[in-house]
Amino acid sequence: NIQPQVIRRTGADGKPVVDLRWAINEGQPAIVNKIEIAGNDITHERVIREAIVLLPGDVFRQDALIRSYQNISNLGFFQQPLPFPDTRPANDQGDIDVIFRVTEKHTGNINFGASVGQGTGVGGFLGLDEPNLFGKGKKGHFQWQFGQNISDFQVSYTDPAIKESRISGTFDVHNTRLRYTIADLGTLKREGASVQFGFPVFNDRYTRLFFSYAIDDQTFTGATTGLAALSCNNCIRSTIGVSLLRDTRIDLPFPTAGTMHSIGISQSGGPLGGSGNFQRLDLEGRWYAPLGQLGGAASTSPVKFVMGLSSRSGLVFGNSPFFDQLFTMGGVQYGIPLRGYDEFSITPRGYDPTASNGQASASSFGKAYFATTGEIGARISQMFYLSAFVDAGNVWANAGEFNPTRLFRGAGLGVSIVSPLGPIGIDWAYGFDRTDNFGRPAPGFKLHFKLGNFF
Repeated sequence: NIQPQVIRRTGADGKPVVDLRWAINEGQPAIVNKIEIAGNDITHERVIREAIVLLPGDVFRQDALIRSYQNISNLGFFQQPLPFPDTRPANDQGDIDVIFRVTEKHTGNINFGASVGQGTGVGGFLGLDEPNLFGKGKKGHFQWQFGQNISDFQVSYTDPAIKESRISGTFDVHNTRLRYTIADLGTLKREGASVQFGFPVFNDRYTRLFFSYAIDDQTFTGATTGLAALSCNNCIRSTIGVSLLRDTRIDLPFPTAGTMHSIGISQSGGPLGGSGNFQRLDLEGRWYAPLGQLGGAASTSPVKFVMGLSSRSGLVFGNSPFFDQLFTMGGVQYGIPLRGYDEFSITPRGYDPTASNGQASASSFGKAYFATTGEIGARISQMFYLSAFVDAGNVWANAGEFNPTRLFRGAGLGVSIVSPLGPIGIDWAYGFDRTDNFGRPAPGFKLHFKLGNFF
């Protein structure tokens, strides 16, 4: 109960003044009596309740209701937009019931067809993805790519709640035969498996600690002379890793708010056996701020505008005989993305203008990198996204040369679509710091096409 009280009096200078006082009498706070879920014909109720932060017996809070709504939407199992939760009186004391209503959508994808890639040649693909296996939120993934320069087989299974606990697990097996025609990187043969377990940190639903182990039998053959320094025959990569992830983003896969931070450390070889002996550190941060929205009737999603900033960096310490564990930059397909530049064109020696001809050498790979992107985006729907972006990044030969103040710059426009074949993107970017063969400035535009991830 809120009542205004107006007090008229005479001020020190003799002029009349008015004091306004608000008298607030706090009533009994509303308590959440029960939470109901309607419309989940496939997804188990436990999966949805795991996403709800508002619990029976809690004092009703609007911010907790909104966050629960966003978490359920983030699952990606239901038609968008979700109807906002309903509330109804539960008793004469002012307690309330909360009802979440969902409509199931088809989540699994079977995709097949032909593909043409600059590095993988002509081939075909067959894939199966199910992010809501058995209606329990488990993930199954099968992929087979085959063709002139590629034979890639991968199967993975993820359980986000092992035996209905807060512990997650992922198991992956793969067998790869790739002939990298671009830059004549030679033939990669790799077979192995990995396992990862995740644990909540301090009972925080948005922060998890992961432990992983991976073992691969790798062989690189047929590379150019310069790349021979990075090739090995029947090498074993034995790697143990630990990573910390905190993710509060909403409206995935095109976030409109929230943050994501991750740090990962791994040890390969050395005391673990296998080839080489090196450590790798990976850092990543993403930040999103909403700028507003247009439209958004009851049955349609609004167009949401967002400002995003992301940064990534990596460092390798020690001796790595595996070039796929080092860093190369440029383009969008093979290494660290930097739009406006060709694949492999950003090297520890600077910009390489010959990379446009598909040329690379051992010196194209570094042990340290930094990349950052700023963008203004329009999330048209959960499946369609437009952006204007600015990229910057660089690669260094070793960690001691790391210098994020010396970066190559690019800017442009992008379109991203989530299709049954996976993410598809087209980026048109301008590379500001490109040069010609004589070192003279030669900035220019570059068109990038992305169809899923080849690596």
